Amino acid sequence: MTSVVDALRQHPWVGSASWNTDRTAIVVRPDAAATAVRPVPGALLREHLAHWQHVYEFVYAAAADRHGDDLDLSGWRASDTGAPFPREHMLEWIEHAVGLVLRSDPGIVLEIGCGSGLLAHRVHTRTRGYVGLDVAEPVVARLREQRLPGVRVLRAAAHEITSEAVAAAVRDIDAGPAAPDCVVLNSVTQCFPDERYLSAVISDALDLVAAGGTVVVGDIRNLGTAPDYARWLESARAPGRTDAEVARRAHDRLAAEEELLCDPRVFARIARQHRREVRTTAYAKPFRADTELTRYRYDIVYTVDTPAPPPAEAVDWADLSGPPAERLRELGDERHTLVTGIPNALLDGQARGAVTPADLAAAAPRGWAVLLDSADARRLAVGLPDRQANSAALDGSTSRPVCNDPFDRFVRQRLPEVLIDHLDTRAATPIPRIVVVEEPTTP
Repeated sequence: MTSVVDALRQHPWVGSASWNTDRTAIVVRPDAAATAVRPVPGALLREHLAHWQHVYEFVYAAAADRHGDDLDLSGWRASDTGAPFPREHMLEWIEHAVGLVLRSDPGIVLEIGCGSGLLAHRVHTRTRGYVGLDVAEPVVARLREQRLPGVRVLRAAAHEITSEAVAAAVRDIDAGPAAPDCVVLNSVTQCFPDERYLSAVISDALDLVAAGGTVVVGDIRNLGTAPDYARWLESARAPGRTDAEVARRAHDRLAAEEELLCDPRVFARIARQHRREVRTTAYAKPFRADTELTRYRYDIVYTVDTPAPPPAEAVDWADLSGPPAERLRELGDERHTLVTGIPNALLDGQARGAVTPADLAAAAPRGWAVLLDSADARRLAVGLPDRQANSAALDGSTSRPVCNDPFDRFVRQRLPEVLIDHLDTRAATPIPRIVVVEEPTTP
């Protein structure tokens, strides 16, 4: 029979295979084509995407928290309790996302990962047309059956937004050449494999959107607050644990994370590298309820090919006095002002002048928004969104990782499973331990 190493080398997902120095395991490097994003996703990348497709098809088919056609909250459960998020909290979440989409008054909206239609039901009546994409067959079929006016729904993945099928659906809205005025990815990026795929999809969206349009990337899990989140979750699930035990379990949780976590600075980096002029704004979540959705997530809005606004005059929060409303009233009608350095009471409650994002939003003048002023969301800013520039939240000089890598973890687990099945019929037993190293083999 074929030797074990030779049999492994024959598998199309393997770039190289060799014994380690003491011959206790075979070290395998995946083939670059199997993990590629471009020009098409490789086989291992497709397996990762298929995993999330199956998860959401199961969730939406069960429809455990479906309140109606326009309010299917299936899957929206708190990590600490497993209970559904309160209906009022989710309605506030939806209203915030819809506000980001409609802020630029788009005519055509293209949503990647439209899910059960939480945004579609609220956006389509205020636009000329809406195109929704999703990989989960149950929600695609359900949205089509509802026959919402001006709405077209396709079964497609995020990397397929440049396909002819999507282009045809957009063209069909205006019976001619057209481009979406807003591309939306809301609560989607956590299912992406890695930074490469994230960058590819967002770059495609920035290519696709009309001049003057926006790309809204919403409900992003923040890499900067991931340690806080893990400690909060471990403490909430077992309040009696010691600090050392919480720290250990939080570390293990982060190491086993299956979802993509993103530092806001990765989105600024994507914008800087793009061929078009792109302005990046990072929004905090201004919800009244103190949940993981408020504390540990944020939104990015890109504005494409528009003139740069006048520079903002930065005012430090510490230079103002009184409660939030009084501090902001001191500014009068200074529309060009951006108030910075505001301690986030949800994450840094002991800091002087700390305020929650919700209280800050309630005190802000009309049109202003609560923004991130640091990548870890411990500092906030408030002002007109288009005035956010040179923020530490978007500073590209960081040397730290800007995303975790759930795809690498997936490959290390999945590839040996596939290869063991492959060896069962092609090599002598016993089958040795197989270790996958990170770097794929390039042609």
